[in-house]
Amino acid sequence: MYKNQQFTVLRKIAEIIGDTVSIEIKENGKGFSKFMMLYHPDRCNHHINEMDKLALDNDYDGLLNYAHILQLSRIEEIANSLNSFEDVDYSPVYEWDFRESGFTVSDDVEIKKEKKFTANYCNFYDAVKTRFFDNTEMEFPWWYLEDLDEIELASSLIDNLEGAEFCIHTKNMDLSDNMISDLNPLFELSLLEELNLSDNRIECIDVLSNLINLKILNLADNDIKDITPLFELRKLESVNLTGNKINTKQLKDLIESGVTVDF
Repeated sequence: MYKNQQFTVLRKIAEIIGDTVSIEIKENGKGFSKFMMLYHPDRCNHHINEMDKLALDNDYDGLLNYAHILQLSRIEEIANSLNSFEDVDYSPVYEWDFRESGFTVSDDVEIKKEKKFTANYCNFYDAVKTRFFDNTEMEFPWWYLEDLDEIELASSLIDNLEGAEFCIHTKNMDLSDNMISDLNPLFELSLLEELNLSDNRIECIDVLSNLINLKILNLADNDIKDITPLFELRKLESVNLTGNKINTKQLKDLIESGVTVDF
């Protein structure tokens, strides 16, 4: 549906499950990435484990928060009841088998002890898998990154952007509070409109001159001294440069160009 730009249908589905899951699909389809990550088949075991824990604790309110999964198992039935959506193919690319043996709610479920987390820095690609699947070993083909229109990886222990080059359709990216210094993988992401790179270790921003659609940029708390690449961004509306040692003349020139600058 997303590839066929059936955004109205996706918005209707988001409305149906809105009581338990907050997913907002814009008119241009923005927000679909939340659908993809929430219902990706590799998330199945994670959701089952969470439901088993909630059942063991008799947390029925918590279990109700997973009602959206059962609702989507009936999506074809629901779709047929919507007069204006009868011609849409709701057959999912991936399906969870709700009849599969092994999914039970039992009072004697043994809860595995959680492993202690050790802070290890990682690349962008592994950070995506950790954020959505809690597992860097999870199979996650790189081309899935092409479907993400927004990415939030703040405070994800990222020290290099390997993998970010595949996010060619992303419009909004938050990479704040990491350990990033090299921005080269962002060079081809010309559709980016909002980019948050605050609180990193960035010195050189030459790559940003290629992000021709960039409107909002946050570079606060880095080690940037030269901002001349920003003068090539004709659509830039605002930039946060607080915490950097920028040349006063460059700041003045950027402000005079019509860009709102925090410094």
